[in-house]
Amino acid sequence: MVMLIVRPAYFLDSASRGLLLFATSVLPAVFPFFFCASLLTALGAANSVSRLAARPVAALFRSPPSGAYVFTLSLLSGYPIGAATVADLCLNGVINRSEAKKIASFTSTSGPVFVLGTVGSVIFGDPACGALLLIAHYASALVTGLVFRGRETTGDSVRMLSAERDADGALSRSIASSSLAMLAVGGYIVVGNMLIDAIALSGVFESISSSCDPTAAGCVKALLSGGIEMTRGTMEAAKIPCRPLALAVACAVISFGGLSVIMQSHAFLSKCGIPLSALLGRKAVQCVAAFILAFVFSLIYFTIFDIIY
Repeated sequence: MVMLIVRPAYFLDSASRGLLLFATSVLPAVFPFFFCASLLTALGAANSVSRLAARPVAALFRSPPSGAYVFTLSLLSGYPIGAATVADLCLNGVINRSEAKKIASFTSTSGPVFVLGTVGSVIFGDPACGALLLIAHYASALVTGLVFRGRETTGDSVRMLSAERDADGALSRSIASSSLAMLAVGGYIVVGNMLIDAIALSGVFESISSSCDPTAAGCVKALLSGGIEMTRGTMEAAKIPCRPLALAVACAVISFGGLSVIMQSHAFLSKCGIPLSALLGRKAVQCVAAFILAFVFSLIYFTIFDIIY
């Protein structure tokens, strides 16, 4: 608050850039997925996907069948569609609180558009790096699901979501709920952007750069920025001189999501009674798994690349 009063122009510019990022990149990329996920759920699409993949998710994660539906949407759409869909299913009585926690452990992923396009092609300048990050990121979600698979679930085969007979009503409700959800997402993005700029204004990043070697400084700055907002974190990670380490840190940042994504997800999951501590614990495990997997995958990739070329 004090910094806002002392440097109002600085934070006005910071908020403006956050809003611009939301309006030009996040909103057009995420809103269609939000709307489609909400509409498909309302129309009962969860039933078909759940029946097809009931056995795999039950065997791997001891999850009810609807976990397959949420996982599919999360892989295709990215943050925070998984959390929003879990909340929809829980509020509609398809899954209970315990099952929602289990499904949420392996359905919190970024989307291929962001990882392949933004991070791989633009930030790292190498589509192959984007593919490596995406594989490690998705694998980390599976590892997290295995860690938190817990006790055997009773399943939800008899608690399928009833298809919405009123298509027009489902359409209007999906638009309304998606619009409100996007407002919350935008708010968290703006606040996260301002928080990172506040840290930069305090001189912390300069102190890190002056007191550490480039590799260590790059890791600390990437993890610090990524702990708040993942896009800024991946940009810092790309500056790390050691390429395998840069990819590992970037994957850890993407898999954690930053406080911005975590709070977006919590806004939905809290409706199911899932506490923030449970979400943080699952994202921490996914972050560590992603770092290890991406580092190993990148070492293998660059070793093979060097041998071939």
